[in-house]
Amino acid sequence: MSGKAVLFVVAGIIMIAGIIFHRIEASSTHIVSNSAGYLKRQSARNIAQSGVNMAIRHLGNDSSWRTTSWPVSMMGGKATVTVFDTASFMGVTPAIGVRATATFMDTVQVSSAFCYFPPSFTPSFIKGLLTLNASNQMNGNIILDARDHDTSGNVILTKGTYAIWSTGSSFTVSGSATVGGTSNGTDYAPPPTGVADPSIIQLNQVLPAPGYPATPDSVFGGAATGYPEGTLKAVAKSGLAGSQYTTDPTKLRYPLSGVTYVEMSTSAPAWNPATISGSGILIVHNGTKTASLQNGGGTFRGIVISDDIVRFHGIVYGAVVGLTTAPTGNVIGNGNASLYFSRQAILLATGVFANGSQPKVIAWWE
Repeated sequence: MSGKAVLFVVAGIIMIAGIIFHRIEASSTHIVSNSAGYLKRQSARNIAQSGVNMAIRHLGNDSSWRTTSWPVSMMGGKATVTVFDTASFMGVTPAIGVRATATFMDTVQVSSAFCYFPPSFTPSFIKGLLTLNASNQMNGNIILDARDHDTSGNVILTKGTYAIWSTGSSFTVSGSATVGGTSNGTDYAPPPTGVADPSIIQLNQVLPAPGYPATPDSVFGGAATGYPEGTLKAVAKSGLAGSQYTTDPTKLRYPLSGVTYVEMSTSAPAWNPATISGSGILIVHNGTKTASLQNGGGTFRGIVISDDIVRFHGIVYGAVVGLTTAPTGNVIGNGNASLYFSRQAILLATGVFANGSQPKVIAWWE
């Protein structure tokens, strides 16, 4: 091969090598650029997601909190969070929107979520002022007034319910006891003694399968409505809104609030005397349905669920549910007691699941 040919070959090799190295360098630069871009996008996305999560947690502490510009700084970047009401979203009315716009270096990412708080409600198995699973009786100076009342005792016309709703075949009213309520939109004030109208006492009632609730959670509808077994006990143990769980009722703090869950032992099932001053949801229960609230005193506003209720002497605004099929005595008792149906008290009691609990997220977008 001549000298000129060698020079051409060498020059060609140099040119080809240069092209190859240039492409390798360009590819490397592109790879680095892509990696840096991915890092910035991912960092900004993480900041935005964290901003939304922090806002949702903040809503759990203050369900009324809204903001148009909540600053968040973390991971070398920052985000601005807005929290706003929406009339409806995916069938939920109302809903709360949470949006975080995050910046990391020169990259911007947005995360959005929509959530809601479970509304206050009347549990499906509250069928009357007294919902019972057996025949029973009362006497003495007892007042059962199932006309609707606010928590101050004022009557709300035509919005009441049955005084007694029972699977049992009888409910005997004697002595100076008096019973009123609402049936088919007609209010019946308690008379001086006796029952105002027989239609406000419903006996021999039958529920479709699975039948009468056997546990406090099933009074709330069970797993089908978001209350699988153990839910109310877990809320009580969490301390939410003053909730308490105890196996020794002498250790309760007053006034009661939130969910108060008293789990009596099977060997000593009676809470006697029972002081129930406060509000919210009061549960007296054990695994054999032998726990009993006896000689109860004080004023309580909300929902009382007890396996058995014996000789009650206090005042309740709300509703009472008994679980046992074998009561040990009079459901209300033979002394002085006043029970008033109050839809307002019930709704305030179940509102504990909205005020102080975490909202439910129904959608999330990046």
